[in-house]
Amino acid sequence: MRSAAAVHARRALARAASALLPAARSDGLRILTYHRVNDSHPTDRLTVPSAAFRAQMQAIAARGRGVVRLHGAVEAMRRPGNSPAGLVAVTFDDGYRDNFTEALPILEESRIAATFFVATGLIGSGHTIARYRDCCSGDGMLDWAQVREMRGRGHDIGGHGRHHRELGLLSPADADAEVEGCALDIEAHTGERPRLFCYPRGSETPGARQIVARHGFQAACTVYPGCNPRGGPLLALRRTEISGDDDLRDFELKLQGGYDAWHLLLQALRRGRLRRPR
Repeated sequence: MRSAAAVHARRALARAASALLPAARSDGLRILTYHRVNDSHPTDRLTVPSAAFRAQMQAIAARGRGVVRLHGAVEAMRRPGNSPAGLVAVTFDDGYRDNFTEALPILEESRIAATFFVATGLIGSGHTIARYRDCCSGDGMLDWAQVREMRGRGHDIGGHGRHHRELGLLSPADADAEVEGCALDIEAHTGERPRLFCYPRGSETPGARQIVARHGFQAACTVYPGCNPRGGPLLALRRTEISGDDDLRDFELKLQGGYDAWHLLLQALRRGRLRRPR
């Protein structure tokens, strides 16, 4: 949760960085990261208000940016040839109920198909991610009937681990169980083996990538910012996080790569804090 002053300061710094630093590459696939869409958490960075989300989807649909399904974009990236410029894919992490009740109708208004990465052990469980535990009655997760309906309406379902555990911190055996269990759960409840994965909290290692590939996932998303050119590593796709703080100008800047350098800097600072001796 952030104060209004912190939001304005962050926005000013990020916009200044976008004006001073060289423009990031924007000639590949830009994958947008969302978590939640609702009006119940106005100060939560991971929750985008419904009106803002509608404006964002209308903006990319109206400008003909080439909004594509992530799976189709990954297939195109595997083939030789030039990548069309400015492709955008929309993804959601974790599997919150408001993805179905709030985000789905807005996506379909703009005829946009998204990929929903679900932590399968939480789907239909009555539990939620720790961030929203003991908060609000509306903070629950999807159930499997909703997941199947989303898939039936043309959206993709991807894996996000079984219990949202950070793969980079787990033993190989535990990481394998998280990834395999997630794939088996989705296949059992939808009838289709998932081909797309997203590392929970972006935590991954070369070993984790190998595990993800071994269980049949063709591509996997990280939290590293930027575009994805043809020929880039499919098991380390870059994404652009859209937050509840973003206005439409921020959104446009993010589509153009204006926040990529800022996000890389923040991630480097966070990693430095985590590694600092205590």
